[in-house]
Amino acid sequence: MPAAAQHLDAVRLMTIHGAKGLEFGGVHIPGLNSDTIPRTPPAPPCPAPDGMIAGAEGSAVEIFRAGQAEEQECLFYVAQSRARDRLILYAPTEKSNGHNRPLSPFLDRLRATVTRRSIVPARPLPMAAEARGVELVVDGRLSFGASQIALYESCPRRFFYTHVLQVGGRRTATAFMHLHEAVRSVVEAVIASAGPMSQQALEDLTDAALAGEELADHGYSADFRALALEMLHFFLSSRAGAALEAPIAVSVMLDGEEILVKPDEVMVRPDGVRAVRRVRTGHMRSTESKDVGAAALILAVEQAFPGAVAELVHLSDGQVSPLALTKRELDGRKGKLAKFLGDIRAGRFPAEISTRTCPNCPAFFICGPTPDGSLQKKFV
Repeated sequence: MPAAAQHLDAVRLMTIHGAKGLEFGGVHIPGLNSDTIPRTPPAPPCPAPDGMIAGAEGSAVEIFRAGQAEEQECLFYVAQSRARDRLILYAPTEKSNGHNRPLSPFLDRLRATVTRRSIVPARPLPMAAEARGVELVVDGRLSFGASQIALYESCPRRFFYTHVLQVGGRRTATAFMHLHEAVRSVVEAVIASAGPMSQQALEDLTDAALAGEELADHGYSADFRALALEMLHFFLSSRAGAALEAPIAVSVMLDGEEILVKPDEVMVRPDGVRAVRRVRTGHMRSTESKDVGAAALILAVEQAFPGAVAELVHLSDGQVSPLALTKRELDGRKGKLAKFLGDIRAGRFPAEISTRTCPNCPAFFICGPTPDGSLQKKFV
């Protein structure tokens, strides 16, 4: 276990595969339901032709499923045989929606060797420490950027660590992430120049940015350079013929609190329409055009640039996406923004538990209870 995790008041788990060859006085096996073990795997994307597998009868898919079923039986045997003295099996009988959840058919094979007990929780579970409110005392009004509020929508607890406690929120940077940092720095330089840029000047800027991210001597430096220039060429082509304006920050006020929106680029296209743009180097997320960050950008455009359009530019996709929300959708997002700001002031920062995102969160090992007492902050 990592040193940072040694103090956690938690139960250590291991996979059945990881337990092979080990033995314990007591073994607890949770989740013995028909949809857990035996697990029904999806059909292989490229099964062997029928009749090719020697000594087996049936179609290739039937043979595959039979082999998988046998492997699940072996896995269940491995799990049970890790116990020396006590073996305790668990299986919920009800889903969160109230529907029945069938038990694993493997339990029937144990028959009278298993003592069965039905347990009904006698009391509600206590509130998790990270779900309790924080006594937050704010001096003045709240002031956050649109992307910061979007993080609160994703996980209020991570927002608390990153933007309230300000303990940092960066993951360990890979070489590919350094590539995106280099492209971002060149995009910022191109926008700041406000004039045409030659191919040689663009390549020189790119080479300097890649060297600054320590990618000049990387084994894939040529590939990184080609990717960076491809993204940058798309960015330049997307603003061809437009008159550029200096981007300005716009304060969107909601119930006395402030959301600060600063577009990456403002330009007037050849058709005379002003485009207010947010430029990203990565790929567009499925919810990005509908989240509260997008709503904040639209509200800022309506306030500071009447008649303009808001756009999301994603260089990895080579795509410019206009932002458009109906009045009903925008009113809903506006209400959600106001609620988020109210929850922040009230100190509500619950964790959004996810088996996919939590293990990769920079705050993974510190996510938990906060010390007693009040926390005083000033955000303006």
